[in-house]
Amino acid sequence: MGLKTLLPGLSALVLIPAAVMATPTELDQYLVNKQILDSRYMIQNAAALNEILDAISDEDSRTLPFQIDQNMLMEKYQISANQMQVEGIITTSDFTQFEKSIGIKDIQNMLKKNTLQNCHLLFEHEFQRKNPYSANMTLSSEKHVYRYSIKNSECNF
Repeated sequence: MGLKTLLPGLSALVLIPAAVMATPTELDQYLVNKQILDSRYMIQNAAALNEILDAISDEDSRTLPFQIDQNMLMEKYQISANQMQVEGIITTSDFTQFEKSIGIKDIQNMLKKNTLQNCHLLFEHEFQRKNPYSANMTLSSEKHVYRYSIKNSECNF
């Protein structure tokens, strides 16, 4: 079966709701069956994994942007064997006033803390949890851009 025929089914697996995340995802199972991951979800073939994840990221980008919650709109999502890049905008209507009152440094810390509380949403696949992996976040407000990284080792799964 060619990679192009797998894209529609696999692309939906990248952004599966958190309620399903108690067990390995279908993508994890597929990657184990293809021997790209071993039975412990450790990466065995990073090049093959990157090829699949790149194709899934391209397919998912056709459905962007989408609203994550009332505060953030995801505009770009790129996943690879060792990291993901997430770019989005902060959509809260009074966020500029919040930035002025709280301060940039505190907002960046708050964003990272909130992200750490939702690690299960970012690191949804077992290969993202078992191998060294990071989520690199870029969030833009009207006036500022916030950049930070979360490593899977910082999370409690």
